Amino acid sequence: MRIGLIPLDERPVNTRYPAMIGEIAGVELIEPPLSMLSVRRTPASCDQLADWLRDQAPKLDVLIVSIQMLGYGGLIASRTTDDLTGEVIARLDVLREIKREYPALSIFGFDLITRISNADSNTEEPLYWKDFGVSFYRYSQLVDRQLQGQDVSGELERLEAKIPPEYRRDFLMRRLRNHTVNLTVIQMLAEGVFDLLVLSSDDTSEYGFGTREKRWLREWADRIVGDDGRLLMYPGADEVGCALLGRALNRRHNRMPGFAIEYAIPGDDEIVAPFEDGPVHVTVERQVRAVGGTTTPHLENADFVIAVNTPSPSRVMIFDAALAESERTYRLPFLESFVEKIRAWVNEGKKVIVADVAYPNGADPVLVDLMRERVDLTRLAAYGAWNTAGNTIGVALAQGVALLSAKDADSQTRFLLHRFVEDWGYQHVTRNVIGLSLVAQIGNSAITPENADHVNQAIETDLQERIRELPGFAGNWRVVPGSIRLPWERLFEVDFDLEKSVP
Repeated sequence: MRIGLIPLDERPVNTRYPAMIGEIAGVELIEPPLSMLSVRRTPASCDQLADWLRDQAPKLDVLIVSIQMLGYGGLIASRTTDDLTGEVIARLDVLREIKREYPALSIFGFDLITRISNADSNTEEPLYWKDFGVSFYRYSQLVDRQLQGQDVSGELERLEAKIPPEYRRDFLMRRLRNHTVNLTVIQMLAEGVFDLLVLSSDDTSEYGFGTREKRWLREWADRIVGDDGRLLMYPGADEVGCALLGRALNRRHNRMPGFAIEYAIPGDDEIVAPFEDGPVHVTVERQVRAVGGTTTPHLENADFVIAVNTPSPSRVMIFDAALAESERTYRLPFLESFVEKIRAWVNEGKKVIVADVAYPNGADPVLVDLMRERVDLTRLAAYGAWNTAGNTIGVALAQGVALLSAKDADSQTRFLLHRFVEDWGYQHVTRNVIGLSLVAQIGNSAITPENADHVNQAIETDLQERIRELPGFAGNWRVVPGSIRLPWERLFEVDFDLEKSVP
């Protein structure tokens, strides 16, 4: 099976993760060379990507394509470039061309409802976001609330006076452009260009322009496409490529795997995880649907058990010692019981996917410590704890789906270990250690040409230690020396290679 992928951007979560999952299932995943993709704020050449598609299309069974990359040149480009709406839309015509020429080629498209970041940082946003990011986030919330009949006029007027009018106009024009492109891809779905379309929401909330735009898009889709299952709309972004790869695998094998879902803390499946717009049980169900599966209440007959470590009501990892101990005291009895269930399911031979979504951007250390003590980690079907709940769940489900077609046991073990090393080892331990060390040395945690080699070596040394703390993997695997990479030259994300240890 040959699957083509135009990824959302060049980061490993969008390029390497799908490739590693495809390797588990023996799939040949074809991606454009990294040199053809975006590099942070520098857009990809959309013309080169179109030519690449024309060349690869006759060789593919399925094409998974990010509209952000093909139309704008990447995720950040969709937020920052000044390309006209018509220019972006014209770049999508290559998909119509390919579908006409190769009608049997299944095309899965995915696009984003643009986020509104709640931070004064322009790393991934227009330059004025550095001074007005939080203000724009609040402005978006207030406008939507006012349009829904809430009296917020006083605060809204103060914000409108604070944000320069030229920035407000630019912000709204960019959203209008991206919304028009989203309407266009719905039209392409109605035309039959896409066999499946995902319109996901990047960093969602209850109110805001993104939430309002989603309602408009849903209404248009219902009118011109109908509810035939070919359009999926839910919170997500970086996991969508992996999820659609899982869906392609299920379609190839004509299967709809059943997922039984078990939550760590009864009732906490109603908690809305950070960056989501509904309870976590809805997030899980949406991701199951995205990979082409179905949920079932019957654990004994399910293909998988999804063991969900439910979101913490605090919504963030607690670093205050007293609050952290209070939360640990509350959660520990539930997690002990939960881990005993996981141990029993694994020992019974069930395929267990652990979705650790207690906190965004890293593992719950209490859960991982308990699993290290009581569970054979190497026998899990998947584990995930990175970034948002949707990111975590979507990638973990895709790994599980790949396991149903597994061709290479080492590939499965390698990706499973990669998740523990990155989501627990790096995100929870190593990143904090390195960050604090940099602050002590230079006053901040910036990666510079002068300290990059030292930082990479320090990360490698620390991650080797983390592997030694993972029973079943310790002594058998290691980080490949010299393979540490910080893709965006910051500590937030890391990439590395794993190999079996030399006896």
